[in-house]
Amino acid sequence: MPEPDGSAEHDRILRVLDRLLYDKETRTAFVEHGPHHPALGLDPALAAAFAQVDVRELTLVGRNIRSEVVSGGTGTGPGLARGFTRSLQAIRERTGLTPNELAEQFTASVEFRHFRDVPFSADGRGRLLPECFHRFVAGSAEPLAGVEPLVHHEAAVGVAQAVATGAEATFDVGLAGFAAHGGVQCGFREYGEAAVEWGLEPTLYLAAPGRCIIGRATRPVFEGLVAVLAGRDGPLAPATRAALRDRLDHWGLR
Repeated sequence: MPEPDGSAEHDRILRVLDRLLYDKETRTAFVEHGPHHPALGLDPALAAAFAQVDVRELTLVGRNIRSEVVSGGTGTGPGLARGFTRSLQAIRERTGLTPNELAEQFTASVEFRHFRDVPFSADGRGRLLPECFHRFVAGSAEPLAGVEPLVHHEAAVGVAQAVATGAEATFDVGLAGFAAHGGVQCGFREYGEAAVEWGLEPTLYLAAPGRCIIGRATRPVFEGLVAVLAGRDGPLAPATRAALRDRLDHWGLR
């Protein structure tokens, strides 16, 4: 008879714990009905393992996680409230969701699993909270998805600022429109589909340790800067190449 796989059992327990901590609906079902409730889908062995969980402590920890996501805390940076001030207002106007209600949906989402501070994630170094939040909004249905351009802008600012702190060694960057060239994270978006009232303009985002450049630009200028950073500026006219190199030198990015 084969020996029980302790590692597999440990992983199953962690997966359940992950859901209890980050998914309010799962946590509420557990607190109100216990581990044997059919909605939880736990086999008898797992239900027995979780029978001793302190539901008050579980509820408190779940609320603390939501609070850190909204207001900021360890690993989250400024949190949604300060990092996405305009986006949260636009989301509330379009959907009626409060920041706490939105955070509950976000922490229960697949996209949140990629956040670098989720201890049960197998996503390598993980990603920043702003990037995960953008992925969550971008993958949602209307009307939440309609705020995606504004969320992208505020996420891009957060990612660029985090890279400038020199902390990029602790996370991966995969925000839409971003790529690394010559040691610099480069992003650009025109935001042509954004609501007029948001006042978004074509914007470039350039970031490296100690440097963060965010501002209005045209796509040709951005592509020229990327070509210089990537060492592919040979086809550029000499005067254009020199001007772009001077600009990057002035910014401390080359």
